[in-house]
Amino acid sequence: MSDADGLPLPHADRDSGPFWQALREGELRLPQCLACESLRFPPRAVCNRCASFDTKWVALSGRGTIASWVRTHQVFAPGYRDKVPYWNVQVTLVEQADIQLIGGWAGTVEPRLDQPVRARWVARGPEHTVLDWEPIPD
Repeated sequence: MSDADGLPLPHADRDSGPFWQALREGELRLPQCLACESLRFPPRAVCNRCASFDTKWVALSGRGTIASWVRTHQVFAPGYRDKVPYWNVQVTLVEQADIQLIGGWAGTVEPRLDQPVRARWVARGPEHTVLDWEPIPD
């Protein structure tokens, strides 16, 4: 599925629906295990640490540091034809070091390892929002 500009859109399922809804509301939320308190990503029914099904959705700070990045030069979807080259970043969340999210890069210069970043919400029409990351000013 893609938007009018040909950019890919997320597809929410039973487990990830609240994640995508939170992004539409300008918030980063993940499920947290009620038994061991670890966050779950990707969102899923069972905790990968303790196998509990008990969970609640919690709001996060939307902050992290860059763990890795890639600069893409090839057009993989029609909507990116006028956007190459572009960066995608892999971000370690401050709340839990083993949770890493991938998103677009809203910075104007090349990202760097361990660079502090914050979430940036990008609307893709009225029904969809995706997550990008931007540098936190020094």
